[in-house]
Amino acid sequence: MADGGEIITIEGLEKDGKLHPIQEAFWENHALQCGFCTPGMIMTLYDFLRRNPRPTEEEVRRAIEGNLCRCTGYQNIVKAALWAAERMRTGSGGEE
Repeated sequence: MADGGEIITIEGLEKDGKLHPIQEAFWENHALQCGFCTPGMIMTLYDFLRRNPRPTEEEVRRAIEGNLCRCTGYQNIVKAALWAAERMRTGSGGEE
């Protein structure tokens, strides 16, 4: 089903040794815990923020509702998503 398609992994978001704004946002906003849900959260947000560059908190929460995190109350993940959206819009902190 993926034959001929482009597949992006969490490792592929980093460019030339620089973290993608979403990866940086998770680090800066303490959204990293055990790491089990992190790749799924980041990749979900990568797709979501490309389609919705100015999300509300509620839209972010709906976007990640299929990814379960056992370590947090999701607040720092949502905070990181909003932080990343701002960086991606302004071009600061990495690539879009």
